[in-house]
Amino acid sequence: MNILGIHDGHTATACLIQNGKVIFNISEERFTKIKGQGGFPTLAVQYILREANLTPKDIDAVGLVGLAKPLTSIKEYNSGRQLIFPYLLKAFPLDPRNLIKSYIRFAGKKRLKDEALIKNFENIGIDLSKVNVFEHHQTHAATAYYMSGFYQKNEDTLVITLDGSGDGLSGTVSVVKNGKWERLKEISSIDSLGIVYGRATQYLGMKPWEHEYKLMGMAPYCNEEYAQRAHKIFSKYLTLSEDGLGFTNPTRNWGNSLLEAMRRDLKTIRFDAVSAGVQLLHENLATQFVINWIKKTGISNVAVAGGSFMNIKANKLLIESAECKNLFVMPSGGDESCALGACLLIHNEKSDTKNEPLLHLYWGPDNKEEQILETLKKYADKIDFEKSADIELKSAQLLAEHKILGRVSGRMEWGARALGNRSIVANPSRTENLRDLNIAIKMRDFWMPFAPSILWESRKDYAVYPKDKEVDAYLMTIGFDSTELAKDHLRAALHPYDQTMRPQYVKADYNPAYHKMLNHFKDITGIGGVLNTSFNLHGMPIVNDTEDAIYTLLHSDLDYVTVNDYLIWKKK
Repeated sequence: MNILGIHDGHTATACLIQNGKVIFNISEERFTKIKGQGGFPTLAVQYILREANLTPKDIDAVGLVGLAKPLTSIKEYNSGRQLIFPYLLKAFPLDPRNLIKSYIRFAGKKRLKDEALIKNFENIGIDLSKVNVFEHHQTHAATAYYMSGFYQKNEDTLVITLDGSGDGLSGTVSVVKNGKWERLKEISSIDSLGIVYGRATQYLGMKPWEHEYKLMGMAPYCNEEYAQRAHKIFSKYLTLSEDGLGFTNPTRNWGNSLLEAMRRDLKTIRFDAVSAGVQLLHENLATQFVINWIKKTGISNVAVAGGSFMNIKANKLLIESAECKNLFVMPSGGDESCALGACLLIHNEKSDTKNEPLLHLYWGPDNKEEQILETLKKYADKIDFEKSADIELKSAQLLAEHKILGRVSGRMEWGARALGNRSIVANPSRTENLRDLNIAIKMRDFWMPFAPSILWESRKDYAVYPKDKEVDAYLMTIGFDSTELAKDHLRAALHPYDQTMRPQYVKADYNPAYHKMLNHFKDITGIGGVLNTSFNLHGMPIVNDTEDAIYTLLHSDLDYVTVNDYLIWKKK
């Protein structure tokens, strides 16, 4: 059965599942080169159909995300319902949450009648009768549960979603027993933890939906006194409900009115304290909220998804808690994961077989030999190259010499994190490499950390593990404290201030080529990991193909680029 998933909001994405296996999952930005590209993922769908050798008629069902048309751009923050709802919250004397529910039900009836959407499906040749529309948080929850491994083992699972907003909700709580779902809690968008964080990001002049991680990176630099002062202000905007099982917005400030409140309340607070205050709010509320539900349900297998769970510091606190025994965090769990959730919902409704659990994220395009050679010849006047008999060994040798490499290998990873196949890698053992890397290409904010890729076999040499817990954090979803050895070996890949890390643990059966390179690097240097960051120019999406890789090489000071077995460098 061929199932296509489509998310046509911000970070538009298309996904294909065949008989319970993810075949492709690709965001539109990788083709348009516009980071966070919103709208209908036409190019991604066309690529998937072509590479999977399918015609539109071969698609058995389509999952479309969103009862209401999702926002496609941050520009919509200042138009439409984003303007109307803040006014209603202030002017409407009754609880407006039911009003929002009514609006979503109304919008859902019109979703497949939208002329632009109809035309988009016509353009890709898919019959509208095949399209199933799913609620936003239903798709988030599906990725958390069906990808977790708890489903395949038929274990009782607590499923929690948290984000900014989707179909009038910012969170849900469900339990799944014997495959049967029961939604226990819905959290209105009015009471959104994600929106508080997003508007704080906007208040500091950064991009909401994209730069929240910069606040998380800044937070550790602030001293406790200033952090608590800012936290006290943020705590006015959102609290846990009286029973501890939800969130409450006591001010009725939301959206643009919340931003105005921040401009008024935070005007004497330093930027680092704002970052620390909102991060502290998130950590306290999100962690206690999940723990309260574990106690309420008695279920300690926890699967989570949604953009708010991309906060690796809060996830760290959760897995360190006594109450949470097993935690699955859907990687890149923002809205780019919703297309996958829509596919999973259809598969598990229509099929008697269970889908595969999450094994890897290498669901994007590959670079075929003839395409690589064609592109290399195209740039022959600007680059030199050679084919290596052992590119992983050659890469490790160059890294040992403190060269910085852009790495393109096999299929592109899906999502927000580079996981070795579209990564820039560097020797993590000296802090000078941070400066060199930023000068060469990344131009990251001065306070932001990089991350390590670590051999699975070396993980406990470098990460401080929660007592009596095995954390399978191979997709950069959880933060860890670092060991003394890590502070020596991986110093450039740790947070510069608090020495925590967001590791990718690399398994041989998960990414054999990357694992081989890391093993060679360890044999040469004694270090079981490398610095890993996304392969892209500042402000652009992660590279897709050989063309992107060479363009990035020519417009940066990278030392080398590798594409599969080819080593490439600029002509002198």
